[in-house]
Amino acid sequence: MVVQEEVKTVFVLIGASGDLAKRKVYPSLFSLYKNQLLPKNLAIVGYARADLTLNQVKKRCMVELSPDEENIYDEFWSINHFLKGSYESDEDYEYLNYFIYKSVSKRTNRLFYLALPPTLFEAVTSHIKRYCLPKGGGGWMRVVVEKPFGKDYESAARLTKHLSSLFKEEEIYRMDHYLGKEMVENLLYVR
Repeated sequence: MVVQEEVKTVFVLIGASGDLAKRKVYPSLFSLYKNQLLPKNLAIVGYARADLTLNQVKKRCMVELSPDEENIYDEFWSINHFLKGSYESDEDYEYLNYFIYKSVSKRTNRLFYLALPPTLFEAVTSHIKRYCLPKGGGGWMRVVVEKPFGKDYESAARLTKHLSSLFKEEEIYRMDHYLGKEMVENLLYVR
């Protein structure tokens, strides 16, 4: 009888050395972790061009901790990894896929979170599709696009067409933290 390896979940943060990752994504992931809202079998892989170690990323993302949270913070970082790589290099994405396969699990659900400038979305998503899909009985695949989704209707439509050519609609999540910004700023006026 062949026993299959359990399917693990890997959260790949592309742009892990940037301001969005430092100020928002890593602190949010830690908050979810300490409140036990993340899957038990989760691995987090930070990927960026910066020549950093995981310990340097941890120090950059330091959040205010109560004394009883220090151990939890260290536990959280024990499920993290960091890889340096280009956003446009075939070899680096091949290595990212190899790293996930060898270091995390052969069978993985993969969530790619793009904390990048919008100018890199097309190149990065093309590389993810080409090199980083789960294989061999792996799990599901998701891509989260964070940032302004285009600067106007034409650029948003172009990006939508590009993403639709690579992934199924249920695999794409779009987050625009500027969407509705003017409405929120003018909430008192609207009331």
